[in-house]
Amino acid sequence: MKQRLLFLVRLYVTLLLVFMTQKVVFMLVNVAHADGAPFGSCLAVLWHGLRLDSVAASYLLIVPVVVLLVSCFVKRMDLRRVLRPYYWIAAVLMGVLFVADVVLYAFWGAKIDANDLMYAAKPKDMLASVTWWSIVLGVLVIALICWHYYRRLRHATPEELGPLGNRWLSLLFVPLFGLVFLGMRGSISQSTANPSYAYFSTHAFCNHAALNPLFNMLHSLFKVEDLDREFDFTPREEVEASIAPLFAYDGAITDTLLNTQRPDVMLIIWEGGGWEMVMNDSVSPNLQQLSREGVFFTHCQANSFRTDRGVVSVLNGWQGLPTTSLMKMTDKCRKLPSLAAALAAEGYRTRFVYGGDIDFTNMRCYLSETGFTSVMGSEDFPESRRLSNWGAPDAYTLVPQSFDFASPSFNVVLTLSSHEPWEAPMHRLADPRQNAFAYADSCIGAFVDSLRTLPQWDNLLVIIVPDHGIPSFSGQSTGDPLVAHVPMVWVGGAVRAPRQVDVLMSQNDLAATLLAQMGVDASPFILSRNVLSPSYNSRRHFALHTFKNGCNLIDSTGITRFDCIDRKATAIQGNPASDHETFVKQLLQYIYQRTAAL
Repeated sequence: MKQRLLFLVRLYVTLLLVFMTQKVVFMLVNVAHADGAPFGSCLAVLWHGLRLDSVAASYLLIVPVVVLLVSCFVKRMDLRRVLRPYYWIAAVLMGVLFVADVVLYAFWGAKIDANDLMYAAKPKDMLASVTWWSIVLGVLVIALICWHYYRRLRHATPEELGPLGNRWLSLLFVPLFGLVFLGMRGSISQSTANPSYAYFSTHAFCNHAALNPLFNMLHSLFKVEDLDREFDFTPREEVEASIAPLFAYDGAITDTLLNTQRPDVMLIIWEGGGWEMVMNDSVSPNLQQLSREGVFFTHCQANSFRTDRGVVSVLNGWQGLPTTSLMKMTDKCRKLPSLAAALAAEGYRTRFVYGGDIDFTNMRCYLSETGFTSVMGSEDFPESRRLSNWGAPDAYTLVPQSFDFASPSFNVVLTLSSHEPWEAPMHRLADPRQNAFAYADSCIGAFVDSLRTLPQWDNLLVIIVPDHGIPSFSGQSTGDPLVAHVPMVWVGGAVRAPRQVDVLMSQNDLAATLLAQMGVDASPFILSRNVLSPSYNSRRHFALHTFKNGCNLIDSTGITRFDCIDRKATAIQGNPASDHETFVKQLLQYIYQRTAAL
């Protein structure tokens, strides 16, 4: 048994060394793209990339572990001969992906992933601008690297395995399979292995260098969808003519909500804080008071039903998708318009704070790619403050010390205490869910009160908006239109005067509306509408709330629920306009095709 375990250790270490060497070569070849990254950060690439290297190595260990288990029941096994075909497959896979990643990064500035496989379907077009000698040289380099990898794997393998002796020892492979599975998962926490594990630097080059190309390809294979054809109901020219004018950029404003064009912005994204749950005095007295002090948007609708999708709607002005999560698509994230990037271009410092696992749903990677230069997660809080299943309760994140208020600043916090299993270090209400929201409300109220004492208050805009709503009673579906309704409040010294805005809007409209108030160009936010523009009043007002494989189209005439599997309307409320089903089909097609074009 000792011989078998030593073999697995040697093979695992060999794979790690291969992956680490790949990183060194990647950085040396693409040093021109380092963008001023300090030498120390480049060294840190090896350390921070080790976690995903281990995940990739664990995937490659599956077949050897199975073969070793089989070897327990035979007298002798020529291990090198048995594993030879697999080693060649693994070597070719690692070699081809490595070379392609190194070479293509120089042109694209992005890591290779499954989306790039579309080019392999048309090799003639792919090679049209490549000289014959470069093709020959490339094939030769790939062949040499693959041969080298095969030799390394073979060298780590004993020539022959003898009998196990006591076959009961084969039971030890049960926990061994468990260890390999844990290695593939990447952690014992809530998050599973994703590209965020490798992201550690404000320099994109360092993050990209740390990201294992084999892992990135395997991970992205499960994320690739043909978004361009997902909803293809109508000729594209007709969809453009019908939908594009509804999102046409208009940076003008009919009303000035702020007393300055350059406020410091503090954005509080309230976990699950839907209207039905929080708009009552017993649960959220602080939010009620703040809604009377500031600008209260009363007809805001959530774009989606999950945090990873709602955060993208809020921070990127993008519509939530019913069939997939953009946050998990690294290649799309970096191309999204972003409030953080737009404000950073105006000189703003950008920070994101979350008391939970910042790697959950690929969040760290997403935040880095969309312009946040400072990110704070659960690992930045002492162990003594990670009191819930999700991490540090809101009382520990919602404190001024967590943020960077050096003006001008754009700070964002995502709360977590109002998330199931409704753990809150306060017991004011009998219902655990309501009590969790009451606790979050008390933390938000105390936080705003603490901000009032800061010298920055007079120039500070605090925006409170949920990431999504939640069912308010047992049996209520996330697809219920009532779940979509969320409050949005703007408060702070930068607010000119209290007022109520009753226009129908969505979370994704926050970006264009805020930037218009600040006099910042929001034209890149092609799915966000400035709801205080003169043209908005003359356009069709609507909101699209998405949930898993479905959506609700909401406007002044009524609500139509659309099933994305059956591709038809399944329920209506009110007396929706006769074109509702056609309109929601065109809207989905337009949004998906715009997303595919990123």
